[in-house]
Amino acid sequence: MKANSRRRVLISSMAMLLVALVALSTATFAWFTTNTSATASGMNVYTVKSSKLEICSATSDWDTLVDYNVDEKALLPASSANGTAWFKADANSETDGSAKAGTYASITNTSSYVVKDQLNIRNAGETTINDVTVTISGLTSYARVALVPTTAQGTAVANTGTFANCVFDADGAAYTPLSAASAPAADAAQITPNGTATLNVGPLASEAAVYYNLYVWFEGQDVDCNDNTMNTIEDLTFSVTGTPAA
Repeated sequence: MKANSRRRVLISSMAMLLVALVALSTATFAWFTTNTSATASGMNVYTVKSSKLEICSATSDWDTLVDYNVDEKALLPASSANGTAWFKADANSETDGSAKAGTYASITNTSSYVVKDQLNIRNAGETTINDVTVTISGLTSYARVALVPTTAQGTAVANTGTFANCVFDADGAAYTPLSAASAPAADAAQITPNGTATLNVGPLASEAAVYYNLYVWFEGQDVDCNDNTMNTIEDLTFSVTGTPAA
């Protein structure tokens, strides 16, 4: 009884993703031109309030504890208009947060540029949970998170939502992502991230689940992605809340 009571009061589904995102500006392609670094660590996902919300990643079981198993991963700045095709480039200069024309290139292996996984949410209770919300805190400067609706759990699930409408950052400032390896950046439509970093999931009926493809990256086309405005991501946290129906 005591254990069940504690579960009703607070389910803490902690998903630890400890990522050291080191932008190695000496690489052939990067939006940095001198030896600088950016670091992110302590990425947590948890549920709060008296509900039976549970979470899982792309490959884990539904549980109260999920580990994304990403340690000390080096990432370079990247850019994408759709979350599927990713691009890299040289910087115009050490103070310019845009790509230099003629240096764009497709990224065939995104492992050094983007963290890709899923954040999935399920109501394991017997009653509907209203106002399910994911609040992202800890985003700074040119760091980006995207949570794109999809249809199932899995490492290769196609996006069903519009990527441009699912991007979060710290300030909500619009930017123009790279959309092709040979076209000017202006050919892509601007993306205006959700600067409040709040995703409204809505109500979840008993045993219902929602699925999101999760992306974390440094956006090279952000004005702050240059040598003079380096920053870090510290304690990037996803807080999943909900209120059981009366």
